[in-house]
Amino acid sequence: MTNKALHGIDPLKDLLSDVLSRLENLETKVGIAPPHPASASFPTPAPNEANLAAAGEVPSVKAYDSYMKNSVSYLAQACDDLGGLQNMGDLIQKAWEGIRLIIVLASRSKAPEESITEALAPHMKPVQDAIVGIRNLKLDRDWDRHQKAVIEMLAGLSWVYMRPPQALPVGMVKETLGSAEFWSNRIRKDFKGKNDTQIAFCDSIKAVITGLAEYIEEYHKTGLTFSPRGVSLAEAAIRLSDPTDTEPVEPQRQGSFRKLSTRHPMIGSAIVGGNIAGMMEELSKRKSSEGDSAATGLKKVTKDMQTWRKEFKPSDGHAPAVPVGPAKTEKKEKKTPLKGLPIFEYQDRGFKWVVENHTKESAAKEVSKDSVISIEISDPKQQVYIYNCDGVTFQIKGKFKSMCLDMCTGCAVVLDDLISGAEVVNCKKVQLQVNGVCPVFTIDKTINIVVYLSQESLAISTFTTSLSSEMNVSFPDGDDQKEVPIPEQFTHKLVNGCVKSDVSDLYH
Repeated sequence: MTNKALHGIDPLKDLLSDVLSRLENLETKVGIAPPHPASASFPTPAPNEANLAAAGEVPSVKAYDSYMKNSVSYLAQACDDLGGLQNMGDLIQKAWEGIRLIIVLASRSKAPEESITEALAPHMKPVQDAIVGIRNLKLDRDWDRHQKAVIEMLAGLSWVYMRPPQALPVGMVKETLGSAEFWSNRIRKDFKGKNDTQIAFCDSIKAVITGLAEYIEEYHKTGLTFSPRGVSLAEAAIRLSDPTDTEPVEPQRQGSFRKLSTRHPMIGSAIVGGNIAGMMEELSKRKSSEGDSAATGLKKVTKDMQTWRKEFKPSDGHAPAVPVGPAKTEKKEKKTPLKGLPIFEYQDRGFKWVVENHTKESAAKEVSKDSVISIEISDPKQQVYIYNCDGVTFQIKGKFKSMCLDMCTGCAVVLDDLISGAEVVNCKKVQLQVNGVCPVFTIDKTINIVVYLSQESLAISTFTTSLSSEMNVSFPDGDDQKEVPIPEQFTHKLVNGCVKSDVSDLYH
């Protein structure tokens, strides 16, 4: 065949390729060739190792691999070197490898039409399993701060869900640094100049968070980056699991002959070979016993619809405009993000009461009809840890060691006596009432908190605050109750080479 003939076939190839693509979509809609199963109906296929390795040539994946090698691997090794964190290092490595899979899928697929949280949920399972594994580690009391620092750091992995105007992912990751260092700085204080392995663990946590922020700033500044000409997310996951498909998806160029879907191998070979008759024969084979084919369901184009005909053109030569119906708008209901399973238990190891993921409704259903969770302290060594609760009232009876209120909203805690102190971290609209004595209140990253002191605790209690606002203290003043704000604004000046700070005049 001459070169001139070959050039004449090229436009026909492009045309037939486009026809096949449309036929695939039609078959999907009429049910002849069902689409790839959705993640909600079938489990997400496991990715092929060779495909994951080949994806390392994509710039965003290559940079992420370099980040993991220079930061995450050192943190995993530091966890192993400490010796008391069990398999935490392996779980951290698995969590970050799970995020790598998400980045690989995004580089091969177009942005999902539905909510990105729903689209990524089935593919985030390895990450979620690793996080749950770290949270469920039963460690000695000496390692509580290490575990809490790592858990705060893990919150940054949800950056893949962030998109404007909701939030910028890099900002969310940077916020986890303060929460993680709240615990790691305590480790530094205890082991500075005594144990280099402990300090290396703290340094590694900071390096992992800052390294992730730098990576996101460069490659995913406005959210997880997808390929505009990629396939669907479900299709990308299936191709990634196929050992025969090791090529990274490249953007389709204008006029190029795209790689045909493996769902039509015979048709693909017919087109490539220029065998049009073979293609028509293959289409005829697709007819079902009822006579259905790839064209079933198409509307017949009648003569009055063929506006290109001469008799339908007006005198000015322009075809009449096709009427367009009003666009349909679908109202999507806002879905409340799911929380973990409600937990209310006492752990003998660590002398700790743990309350997690409770709402007013779950507390009324599982614990108490009046939505008040009551904790009876039997040993002064016991601690209370309350995490991720919403609208719940807690009553802690007895004298105990310490209490931590972490990431709670609209909660109230009434307690008797504390030996060490109470910590409030990442909370909003919470209240603490002390009927006895509490020596120290530590408030970090909290908005809108009121602390009610008893007469006994009035002269003893101290407050340490950071990155918090709308803080108030209420205390008895004769027969009345007085409420004053905890200062948020300060005046600083240099005196003899040192910074001297005073409370702003606003509070005087």
